[in-house]
Amino acid sequence: MIEKVSVAGHIAIDHIFSIPYHPEKNHSIFIKDMEDFFGGGAANIAVGMAKLGCRSELIAAVNRNFEGSDYYKYLNNMDIELSVKEFDGELAQAYIFNDERSNQITYFYWGVSENMRDVEVEMRDTVHIAPSHPEFACKMAERAKFLAFEPGQDIARYGKEQLSFIIENTDILFCNNFELEKIEKITNSCLSEISRKTSVIVTEGEKGSSLHTAEGTKRIPAVESEIVDPTGAGDAYKAAFWAGIARGMDMEDACRLGSIASSFVIKKKGAQVGLPDWNTLIGKYEMLRKAEKI
Repeated sequence: MIEKVSVAGHIAIDHIFSIPYHPEKNHSIFIKDMEDFFGGGAANIAVGMAKLGCRSELIAAVNRNFEGSDYYKYLNNMDIELSVKEFDGELAQAYIFNDERSNQITYFYWGVSENMRDVEVEMRDTVHIAPSHPEFACKMAERAKFLAFEPGQDIARYGKEQLSFIIENTDILFCNNFELEKIEKITNSCLSEISRKTSVIVTEGEKGSSLHTAEGTKRIPAVESEIVDPTGAGDAYKAAFWAGIARGMDMEDACRLGSIASSFVIKKKGAQVGLPDWNTLIGKYEMLRKAEKI
């Protein structure tokens, strides 16, 4: 039984912009509205788990005045264990542009997250490496008894040796279709080869997700929902997955919980705003299972 998941990666501020459409290169477009939200992949997962009644630890690099910020108070009030290292500089920032068709493009400024490579790593039981500095991720992969890994938007920063080493030490790999193609290309391996040793969960947007293990492939359908903002859908999936595992579910049912959690988050703007509590999540799960819709 998993008692706590240590989530390592970014704490960030999300600047979310609504635009009519994404312009062509060397063209411009007006912004309809813009809002700021708490974000960062690792923080989103840790917060999601906390809202679902699970213990989580958040490992990240932050700016010098972080402890006096509203974000710090928010995380602290949720009883998330904060293992953060302060550095000179600015907290990571994500600039997210959503068009009227729910197409999204994100630009990520690392800020103090660049210093994650200098963060000391201690042995931990269950670790989820969210998008993070490759050097830090490699160190963490050596010190986790059970490891989940998602390269996410930072996959372009990984070299072949780094990515291959981490995956070799990974128990569960999370990625989307685009990231899977990159992983296969960088490591010169294919999904069937990776899944012989590592469980692979691939999220596929409106098509749902898939769980690949040595025993075969399981398809997990998406849950229909209004899309207001897709930001954080994948992070909500992972938070709910861990909540299911912590409560004794198998990976297939935990993935079903992930799909349901994503459907809640995309109905509201911001990665953490629509995260459900456990009663809401399990209630929707039981209803959909009874109706044989998931």
